[in-house]
Amino acid sequence: MGFSRAREPCPYLYGCGNRTLIVEQPQGWRTATLVESRAVMDGTDVDGNRRGQWQKALILGFFVLPIVLTLVVMLSPPFRQLREHHRQLNQQLLTAVEQGDKAQVERLLRAGAAVNASTPSGLTALTLAIMRGHDEIALLLIARGASLDARDRTGYLREMNPGNSPAYYAAVYGRTRVLKALLARGVSPNQRDRNGRTLLMLAAENGHRDTVRMLLTAGADPNARSVSGETVLEAAQRSHDPEIIALIQQGNNR
Repeated sequence: MGFSRAREPCPYLYGCGNRTLIVEQPQGWRTATLVESRAVMDGTDVDGNRRGQWQKALILGFFVLPIVLTLVVMLSPPFRQLREHHRQLNQQLLTAVEQGDKAQVERLLRAGAAVNASTPSGLTALTLAIMRGHDEIALLLIARGASLDARDRTGYLREMNPGNSPAYYAAVYGRTRVLKALLARGVSPNQRDRNGRTLLMLAAENGHRDTVRMLLTAGADPNARSVSGETVLEAAQRSHDPEIIALIQQGNNR
């Protein structure tokens, strides 16, 4: 039995790959068997490649096009003017808060100023109002949806050692009305700063009797300890206020 090899003409438009025709010649009759060196039929490899290229282009465009469009919009003059307008509104809001001008604060909020506008050090409008003793403005900002957990940039590693919150400053400065409003909206009376000091410790140490009473009534723990092991009573003793010390001792005995 003899065999002979011959190149078969490719009948396909896009080529057939390596196709070899093996002709078997037993006893005067012929049988043709076509052997493919790779699985290619009717040009489907080329069509598949083209489809794959189109799919890749579509996927790439799906992710890249929005980024390009965003950059185009952000770099456009109208957008930059709008951003500058809002920056000025936010700066004016912070100035009005510093000055205690409630009417101006309300006007700027209606004009589109961000209720959570902040200084470069991360102090929000609410925190500024608390620090400056403008309780009415602070209550207004809370009512308008100011963030109750916004942190300034005194901390580091945001998740592990966050900065100070509005409640922290309310306890330190003895803003009892504002702190009560914060607690009413879900802030814990046992919130801690990055050193593990509670609001009660902060209020007691700084001699704020009304704030201490309010926190104890709200459920603040008089037996809490800071990270360093400091107790609430030790913090109260630094205030040298006999009434505050007595309040904490009464809480410890309950």
